[in-house]
Amino acid sequence: MMPVVLTIGGSDSSGGAGIQADIKTFATLGVHGTSALTAVTAQNTLGVREVFGLPKEAVSQQIGAILEDFDIGCAKTGMLYSAEIVSLVADRTEEAGISLVLDPVIEAEAGGRLLNSQAISILRQKLIPQAKVVTPNIFEAEALTGVRVKDEESAKCAAEKIIDLGAEAAIITGGHLEGADLLVEMGGVHRIPGEKAKGGNHGVGCTYSASIAAFLARGCSLLDAASEAKQFATASILKSRDVGKGASPVNQLGELFEEADRYRTLTKVSRVVELLAREPDFCNLIPEVGTNVGMAIEAASGSGDVAAVDGRLVKSGQKVHQAGCVRFGASSHVARIILAAMSFDPKMRAAMNVRFSQPLLKICQDMGLRVASFEREHEPSGTSTMSWGTQQAIRDFGRVPDVIWDRGGPGKEPMIRILGCSVEGVANLALEMARLLARLDRNL
Repeated sequence: MMPVVLTIGGSDSSGGAGIQADIKTFATLGVHGTSALTAVTAQNTLGVREVFGLPKEAVSQQIGAILEDFDIGCAKTGMLYSAEIVSLVADRTEEAGISLVLDPVIEAEAGGRLLNSQAISILRQKLIPQAKVVTPNIFEAEALTGVRVKDEESAKCAAEKIIDLGAEAAIITGGHLEGADLLVEMGGVHRIPGEKAKGGNHGVGCTYSASIAAFLARGCSLLDAASEAKQFATASILKSRDVGKGASPVNQLGELFEEADRYRTLTKVSRVVELLAREPDFCNLIPEVGTNVGMAIEAASGSGDVAAVDGRLVKSGQKVHQAGCVRFGASSHVARIILAAMSFDPKMRAAMNVRFSQPLLKICQDMGLRVASFEREHEPSGTSTMSWGTQQAIRDFGRVPDVIWDRGGPGKEPMIRILGCSVEGVANLALEMARLLARLDRNL
């Protein structure tokens, strides 16, 4: 059965942290997320405007309803708002014997106090002693223990003080060790390596603690859960997208979406290659150096994000021969064309090169395609022809065209390149061009 995880915390109206971040994290990591809301915040990426705490009975009823129906593999707490609710949560989780990840949320990443001093006192007295692990950042660790965390030794000291309060373990986070975290438990001290990731960090604490709870519910040891959660939280920062005017939220689904995009892109290029290989007229479009066709994932940043044919498509008699498999990073040549086009229009993610001829160029124009060109003799030294030529043609044309051609140069074959939003669209244009060219040849 799918593991079930419970999060007890506040709602973030901006969707970046709190319950919203926890549920997205649970779903991404393959566990079923349930929730008990403690408070509703009016906040955005710029900060918290107002906090509306829910009545104690409302929180109790939510927890009771979940425990009545679900076998909770692990629970995590986030923003608990008041001393009354902290005490209630401590009582309910103790009664149920739930393994607890305690994220002592005191302030929001975007700014705003979320837990008062009286509640912190009750947290130390009643809830920390029930925690399997407490996950404070360096500021929360200082609020809980009085220890200012500035290096590994002080982080270890703060964690030990949290364990002295009754917790089984503590993980001090917050970049004091150049991106690493420190896990301290009865069995020893573990440095969890990481990097200072660049990107939005609104909700990263919630995401980290929620992912620890998810991995624990899936049967991982605490050390493995913390290590996996560290990688997941880092990826969520790296995949963040700018929304709003302040601290951008982490993107828990970013890596999952990229993996899916890579699979779809690879599948699309493979299918197109099979389609081109079955079309006899396409042979007439293959230049001496061969044809390649490729497509990039969204937000591609290098040739490793572009799927193409390893070794190109070549002409063998009157048949198209695929020299190698379709894979990412197979062709820096077609990747440069696509990445250059994407720098002007991110939707233009596909390209293909075909042989140049005046009749084929006229067919492109007769089809109503937008056609541009560049001249190799104007290429600056030390540049990539495909990157420079594609960008130059786009600048001269004023937008990304459907076709870019050049007359070649010494040792360089003249070429036509077809660009488009999808590899299927590029292939369909090439096949139509091949059929029109074949019809023209038969009529001559």
